[in-house]
Parts: sequence; structure tokens; C-alpha cells
Amino acid sequence: MAESYYYMWEFVTSMTIIILVAAYIIHDRIKLRYQKLEEAESQRKINWLNGVTMTILGILAVLGGGSWVAYVLTHKIYISPELEGFHSKVPGLLMALIGLVVLVAGLRKYLNPEPDGSKEKQ
Repeated sequence: MAESYYYMWEFVTSMTIIILVAAYIIHDRIKLRYQKLEEAESQRKINWLNGVTMTILGILAVLGGGSWVAYVLTHKIYISPELEGFHSKVPGLLMALIGLVVLVAGLRKYLNPEPDGSKEKQ
């Protein structure tokens, strides 16, 4: 059972690192391409890109947190029954909560990609 615990942590941390590095590289490459455009168009597209990136990462975090909780509920991963409890679900719940916050912020940026302050200037 301790092996299951080890492999769960190994998988979660490995996938998190791979996803974040890939997201950073893809975001950076696209952002560099958008910076070559006119200022207003560039800022609008960069805000849209930030919204899309946040939305995707938020969805992945919500799914990852939910999967974590589902895995803990369906598998026995501890060496002894004394180590089981609500605290084993807390990391997954926190991941899902953070993902939900990032998802909502990303959707707001995605749906309104205008640069900050552009409505005040009009």
C-alpha cells in the first residue's frame, strides 16, 4: 500500500511539472508573436492569450484535484488505517479550489480581452 502512495505522489508531481513547463513555453512563444503587432491589437491578443491559458490551467487543476479525491476515496493508499482521514483529501480539494479560482479569472479575461483601462479612456 505504501507503493501506491509513492506512485500517486510521483505521478501527480511529474504531471504538474510537465504541464506547467509546457504551458509556460507555449504561452511565451505565442506572446512573443503577439508583441510584434500594433500596440492596441497586441495588448488585446495578449490579454486573450492570458485568459485562455488561465482557463486551461484552471480546468486541469479542477480535474486533477477531483481525480485526486476520487482516487483517495476508491483506493487504499496508506500503510496503516490510523493514517487515513480527511487530511488525505485536503490537497486534492485545495488543488480543485485553486483551479476553480484560476478558471473563473481566466474565463473573465477570455470573455473580455480588452486591455485594462481601455473602457475608461473611451
